[in-house]
Amino acid sequence: MNRETIAGHLAQALLFQDATSREIAACAEVARVRIIAAGDYVYHQGDASEVFYLVAQGEVELLLERDGGMARVVGRIGAGGHFGETGILTGKPHSLSVKALCDLVLICFDKRYFRVTILSNSRIHQRLDSTLAERLRVAFLDQVDPGGPDRQAVQDGEAGDILLFREKNHSSIQLRRLARQKKIDGRESKAVKRTREVVELFAANRDPYTITGETGTGKLMIAREIHQQSGRSGSQFLEIDLREYEPLRLIRLLFGSEQNSFPFAQARQAGFFEQTSGGTLVFSHAELMSEELQSRLVEAITSSSYRHIDSDRQVAMLSRVVLVSSFSLEHLAATDKLQPELLALFSRQHYHVSPLREHKEDLPRLVSHYLERHGREYGKNIVAVSSETLGLFMNYDWPGNLTELSSVIRRAVMLAKGNEIVPNQILLGLPKTEGKWEYNILRIDWIRRLLESRLYPVVPQVVVGSIFFLTVLLLFFGPADPQANLGLTIGWYIGWPLMFFSFFFLARTWCSVCSLAIPGTLLQNLLHPTRKTPLFIKNYSGWIMAVLCILVFWVEIVWNAYDDPLLTGSIILMITFGSILFSVLFSRRSWCRYLCPLGAVNAIFAMPSVLELRANRHVCLNRCQNHTCYRGDAEVPGCPMFRHPYLVDNNRDCTVCGKCIKNCENRSTQLNIRLAPQELWAMETPRRADSFLIVAMGAIFFPFALHGEFSHLVSLAGQALADLGIGLPGWLLASLLFFAGIFLFQLGYYLMVDVQCRYAGLDKNLLLPLFGYGCIPLILGGYMAVHLEFFVAGAGRAVPNLQEMFGQPHTYENIRLLSADSTYVLQVLTVLGGLFASLYAIYRIIGRVLVGEPVTSRALLIPYSFLLALAGFFVIIV
Repeated sequence: MNRETIAGHLAQALLFQDATSREIAACAEVARVRIIAAGDYVYHQGDASEVFYLVAQGEVELLLERDGGMARVVGRIGAGGHFGETGILTGKPHSLSVKALCDLVLICFDKRYFRVTILSNSRIHQRLDSTLAERLRVAFLDQVDPGGPDRQAVQDGEAGDILLFREKNHSSIQLRRLARQKKIDGRESKAVKRTREVVELFAANRDPYTITGETGTGKLMIAREIHQQSGRSGSQFLEIDLREYEPLRLIRLLFGSEQNSFPFAQARQAGFFEQTSGGTLVFSHAELMSEELQSRLVEAITSSSYRHIDSDRQVAMLSRVVLVSSFSLEHLAATDKLQPELLALFSRQHYHVSPLREHKEDLPRLVSHYLERHGREYGKNIVAVSSETLGLFMNYDWPGNLTELSSVIRRAVMLAKGNEIVPNQILLGLPKTEGKWEYNILRIDWIRRLLESRLYPVVPQVVVGSIFFLTVLLLFFGPADPQANLGLTIGWYIGWPLMFFSFFFLARTWCSVCSLAIPGTLLQNLLHPTRKTPLFIKNYSGWIMAVLCILVFWVEIVWNAYDDPLLTGSIILMITFGSILFSVLFSRRSWCRYLCPLGAVNAIFAMPSVLELRANRHVCLNRCQNHTCYRGDAEVPGCPMFRHPYLVDNNRDCTVCGKCIKNCENRSTQLNIRLAPQELWAMETPRRADSFLIVAMGAIFFPFALHGEFSHLVSLAGQALADLGIGLPGWLLASLLFFAGIFLFQLGYYLMVDVQCRYAGLDKNLLLPLFGYGCIPLILGGYMAVHLEFFVAGAGRAVPNLQEMFGQPHTYENIRLLSADSTYVLQVLTVLGGLFASLYAIYRIIGRVLVGEPVTSRALLIPYSFLLALAGFFVIIV
């Protein structure tokens, strides 16, 4: 069996459902294949646990062997299932024997590769954790009645090996450890106290209940603790992840069918309700529950009975049902994802779990718990984190909550060399969502050599800096006639259009060669400031940059900087002064990252680019020891944008300066050409400030593209007001029109999203920031179309400008680089390209907001109408 075949089998396994093709291929490289004949044993109970197995073909049965040679079948595992991990994780011998029912093909991972390949991958590990949370070791089975109902083996044909046994699970242990630590240090947050009260309250009755909260907040952990403290703790606890089941098949698995005489079929045919009789059944991602299942569930709970799918015989409903969702009850009700009858049953007992950012006082205890847990996992004795590390944790908002905290601590434990975690072992932030349709151009040798050499970005900076210096001199000391001033020609008709074109092809590379930052960088190299950027600026940088960007466009348009050399030069110097000031006061390029108005435009419009810089997460997790890509070394400084490539999931935060490429000795950094800019719809933490700026740029497009007509409109409005006896200065009237346009666009955007959410039943809190990202390609296409005309019509002025400077004969006639008709065709194609990209991005965004439901024409009607109307206006104006 070759590596491609192995990868194909891995891709079909539930354990690898969230893994990317690259991750699966990496796992296939270290796997080996073992073939077992029918009737032979894979291993015996008591053998050493050295290998993790995944069933590629065939089926095995799990046997509990007892004294006297007796054995009992406790479960079966078919293709796609896995086994053998429990012994590896616990360091104990196998507690069951595994026998091949037919000729068997197994994909095997030796213990070392299981740890470094499977466990180091957060997505695969999370799948493994969800299985282990339901599968309890059988180390104590010989102390329990083997025929008792709580020893029923539950076989899930899709997930494979899911055995449910009674034992205190990790989640219960975690809560109790936190409770013990509370007694020791005498402190308890309101969130922990409230959770403890809810656990006691819900455990004291048998009614169904609902737990809601953000992803990673420990909702299932709380449900398990309620089960353990209730009178049902002697029976099974089973979680059903609705994402993993086809609705009709799930109904068959839940309600089961009549039993038959075949002994090995009983575990398969007994429905989940029977298997959890007297126990607890949890539906996670409850918002995905089908309407038919909801109706059946309401009937079963209210009547306390149900029927098998192939029988009319009534069976007592003895399972306690729990709904778990990342959405609030209000959202579930408003979007009709759950029927009113079902909500009425489950809203009587409801607990919303607070996100970690709202109870950071619990961080020290949680950190201690995860240090102990992962220290045992990797055989290390990590006793504490440094005070500076704990400070980093306290300043971070943990969008991934407990799941993210566990992942961060796990990686730090892997890297730790002493008994304390220090800051350089910590990576904060959610890793990027990896996708397909990418090609790493660093595989091309001359490109890698160029970016790793000292020539980049120094040579482009020198060239651009020289042109920039000449432009500023010409703006202040050149001809006052706008048409004759070479500085205006270079700035507005060559440099500015080329910058907008570069957004699509080179992402934010323009920022890495920007001359406005060079004076500040030179001073910073002399002074070596160590102050960190103030937290207020970091927290509100999106809004600050948006406001500064709007103000720059306001000055340009209202006072017509396109025909004013001194005003244009002053704008450039003001931005340069800001860069110098912040370079002297704070470390790295804090101005570029958090404040620069031009950086705001670059950041937003670089997101749909065909170029991206990302990191190979597997290399970062398993081989990196020093983070030089982020921290720098003696020769090359670290990332000027304060971002570790491992955490970069969008072009907004990367200037493609190449420092991480130079510094990474493991060659983890990749420079990819991509087909689909996934960050537009897969952004882990969408920002409302970004959408605000995107919509504002859509409004600014009109006075920008029509600045001549805009001035005429201002004159007409001024004359009309003068006829009414109202006299307003021209700049004031132009300002009112400018900001009125932005206000109307923002209001229209908000109302459009609000109507869309009400009409299609979507989550407004998620769609409001996300929808703006989907509009970026269209708005960028509009600006590129306008700047194409600027470039074609004005770049040719450079030649007569030079001739006039040197006293040569010159003319400003016939200087277009392309005919007006040809230019218009290219402009329309540019807008249409942006429109199609936005339509696809919005389709993906709506699909994300719908959470697994099919995207219907009803859900797309309003946003598509908005985009088509906006594109129509763009085509008319250009």
